[in-house]
Amino acid sequence: MKRQVYTLFIATALATMATGCYKQLLPDEKEHFSNNANFDGDTYQANFGRTNVFYGKFNADNSTQPLTFEMKNIARPDGTPATELLEEVNTWQWKEYYSGTEKTVAEIEAKRFQVKRPVLDMRSTSGDLVFWATDSSKIKQGVYTFDILVKNKGGQKTFQKRKLDLRRPRPYEPYEFDDITGLQKKESNGNLVYNHPTLIGVQDMQNNTINNDQVNVYFVKTGTAKNTLTFKFFDKDSLPIKMSNFNVTQWDSLRYYSNTIGTNVFFGFNRKFSQDSVTVTWDVTSPYPVLADVGINEKASIFFSYERVSYGTRRQAGIGYGFAVFEPGSWDVIFKFKVNPKFTND
Repeated sequence: MKRQVYTLFIATALATMATGCYKQLLPDEKEHFSNNANFDGDTYQANFGRTNVFYGKFNADNSTQPLTFEMKNIARPDGTPATELLEEVNTWQWKEYYSGTEKTVAEIEAKRFQVKRPVLDMRSTSGDLVFWATDSSKIKQGVYTFDILVKNKGGQKTFQKRKLDLRRPRPYEPYEFDDITGLQKKESNGNLVYNHPTLIGVQDMQNNTINNDQVNVYFVKTGTAKNTLTFKFFDKDSLPIKMSNFNVTQWDSLRYYSNTIGTNVFFGFNRKFSQDSVTVTWDVTSPYPVLADVGINEKASIFFSYERVSYGTRRQAGIGYGFAVFEPGSWDVIFKFKVNPKFTND
């Protein structure tokens, strides 16, 4: 038995020595920088007043990791150095994951912390670009240019004349104004563009179906002291429609689906109805929804539902809308009907 153990020990030792010798004979692995490494597009379109994040724009094409990224030659539209893009601003970053189970705005805010970063910020290990929320008091609208140096131990390449297309703020989405001119957009027939909700089963006083384009949605900022959302409905005569008409809306369990974290989260917090029942208000975060500035197509949605009896048939109907708000403050979201909706029974 001892002889077998000893023989096995010797065989293992010889195998280890042979493997070591073999590895010493192999050539050292060389770092590789692919000639086909590239960015997906050369233009970054960003808006003032919000955090603009650009993920995964670089294709390494099997270049050896790690790669490092560095911005160079940042220039204004007239070609002069854009030092203002290197100035640091206060930014909010996450120290804990947002789960969607938080029960107050304060609980969400406690998961973020403030740090100073350059207005135009590139993550040195990924090439992801961030244009942090700022206004246009020092930085002007226009197309800026910059180069990106990408390198590893195997080589490097400078991607020249990347474009940062800075545009006017888009305080909410969907936004009906042009972010270059500031003018309200027009349809191909020359009519002004308005936002419309989704209508399901909504009828007028003659029981005709009301179409989506017969209701306009407006966003009106009413203050800066607090981040809130207030919803209002008006008929064609600009008379208020009471929230009590939405008689099957589950106010205590309203949620929206977060694409970013893949779950349903609370629509808002500390809900309040006005005494006359013509408005409903929630406390919210800025931006709203919580991950609107870093998620992909991250929007909140709400559905105001009701039912009525029409000639013996129970009809369910509702008004829905998906949106995001990027500018902090108190906002009214107003639904204005062009024809009067019917809530009463026949």
